[in-house]
Amino acid sequence: MPNSNEYHLLHFIPAVEAWEMPPVLEQMAQQLVKSGRLRINADHERNFVKYSTVDSDRSFSARELTNPELLPKTRQTIAQSVPMGLGDAAIDDVLEQLHRELKKARGIDEAKELKVARVLMQSAHPAVMLLALREGAEFFVSYSHNVGDLMAMHFWQTHGTASGLQSAADEGLAIYVSCSGDPFFEGEEKTYTTDGWPALARMVVIAGQEIGHYADLRRTAHGITGRISADTYELAPSPACKAARDADRQRLMFLLDSWNQRGLGALLKAEQVVDFYSSRLRFSPRYVLAQMWRALVWVIFAARHIGALPTLHTYPRLRCATGLTHFVQDMAFNLSPNADAYRRDDPIEEEAIACIEALARVPQQVNKWGHGAVKLAIPNMYRLYYGSVIPNVTAALPNDLLELARKANKNNIIQLVIAKLRRLFSSRAGWHPKSSI
Repeated sequence: MPNSNEYHLLHFIPAVEAWEMPPVLEQMAQQLVKSGRLRINADHERNFVKYSTVDSDRSFSARELTNPELLPKTRQTIAQSVPMGLGDAAIDDVLEQLHRELKKARGIDEAKELKVARVLMQSAHPAVMLLALREGAEFFVSYSHNVGDLMAMHFWQTHGTASGLQSAADEGLAIYVSCSGDPFFEGEEKTYTTDGWPALARMVVIAGQEIGHYADLRRTAHGITGRISADTYELAPSPACKAARDADRQRLMFLLDSWNQRGLGALLKAEQVVDFYSSRLRFSPRYVLAQMWRALVWVIFAARHIGALPTLHTYPRLRCATGLTHFVQDMAFNLSPNADAYRRDDPIEEEAIACIEALARVPQQVNKWGHGAVKLAIPNMYRLYYGSVIPNVTAALPNDLLELARKANKNNIIQLVIAKLRRLFSSRAGWHPKSSI
């Protein structure tokens, strides 16, 4: 069975409006927007400009170039790259040039910035996002198929074709995410076939992975000193991550073998027959017979697996065997991601990269399939991420932010009632996922 990476599935529908968001998460989203550290490239418009010199490559958002509270820091950053002795006049010249570029960029309205920020806040553990805000990490989001349009040209050949990227360079921490379309698209004339839900799901999936890489950075009193997943100085896997990954790869093989022995293949075939007639001869006698056969096979399969199957509640919805097949293929792929960028001549280095990638993808998998399903399929990697990576993050937070992290995903009763009523009397957004595929 070939492994595959799913980008279009989530186990939840992200909130994009203020009234849907838990109050603390909404405050965090607004803080990200107001900080000017969110850079968005939305096809023909963007809210930032690039600034490259011989020694550095930076970008500045519209807020960093216009907000009186952020402008002093922007001037300090520019001052580091202009020739010494030229003073404020040189900085003013650079600012004038950047303002001209900003007009060409056309800008992003605040409502769209907030939607992007809200989705990012739901893509990772709140403690990680609070640390990112505290450390001033930059978030880059592109509606394109890769992150090439977010970075300087001389980086494009090595990093520009990536779907996402996490950087811990000397110039600061940065997280890059591509959506492959407009996540909030509503209408008829699409720019990309993946506009709407597929792009929104992809943003959450890739953000979960890249923020997972950011969380994996080992933080000590002396600063960032490597990764929990690997020894980055010798590029070798950490013993804990290697053991967890090896054990979970074996577990996935055991699960798939167990399901196949107890009828997964027969149920998958029955579901495929139903889908065939559903799309061509819906409500015909053959369709009805196929449904009856599928129901019988499902009853037999479910009876053999009482309490042993993960509960998969995804958007779009997947049938039982189809969902389990996608689930195990996706889990196997993300434990052993396959791409040219991960290959090395040294097998130890290659395994280290596989461990780094696999651990960072745990929150991505949670975004797709939910905590319970991921914990059942890859319990050792799940335990390593939430038992070692997240505590390393929380140890770097002051007490007031730790308290915020604990409250981040909670809604008060009044907001829950208001949200329920608004959903009852509001039409669904155009990007809302279909009920089934």
